[in-house]
Amino acid sequence: MSVARTARTVRNALLAALAALALMLSGAATASTASATTTGLDGAWACSVPAGYVYDQVSMNRSCSGGGSWNSPQFHLRTPVDGLTACMSAPGFVYDNISWGLSCSQQSGVTSNMYHLRIPYDGLTACMGTPAFTYDYVSYTSGCSLNQGVQATTFHLRTPRNGLWACDVPRGFTYSTTTSNLDCASIRGVPTTKFLLVG
Repeated sequence: MSVARTARTVRNALLAALAALALMLSGAATASTASATTTGLDGAWACSVPAGYVYDQVSMNRSCSGGGSWNSPQFHLRTPVDGLTACMSAPGFVYDNISWGLSCSQQSGVTSNMYHLRIPYDGLTACMGTPAFTYDYVSYTSGCSLNQGVQATTFHLRTPRNGLWACDVPRGFTYSTTTSNLDCASIRGVPTTKFLLVG
């Protein structure tokens, strides 16, 4: 083999190696940029639920049992978003409906509750209150019950503001007068206090 041909072969091999390295580095840069802007674990199956995630399915298998012969739960991770039905609630969210099924169950054949997550807003009727909002009346439905078929209280969420009649006094507000009626009754038929907010 001539010296010129050997040099050409070495140069081509070197160029191919540099091209592969550049491609690999650009892929790594793209991957790190993507993971910084996406929800990296959304859709992954994991043995625990890290902060910032919820889960919408449970699989009972041996993947998470540490080599044992027993089944343990594996969780299908989801990034919480408005309208997601998940096996748990998440900070900053409320839920407006509870449904029942096997997706979240960790016992064979036993149904478990699932929560329809919502980002709270003024006028939403939710199964729970939240510190950033108050509420101006309650209603009752089995859609928010942790016990199937039993009715539970729901809350009509309101953004706190001056002059709003509310069922509680949120942080940063006081009240100028009160009234007593059934609007806020957590026990049916028992009148409770309602507050005219000042703030």
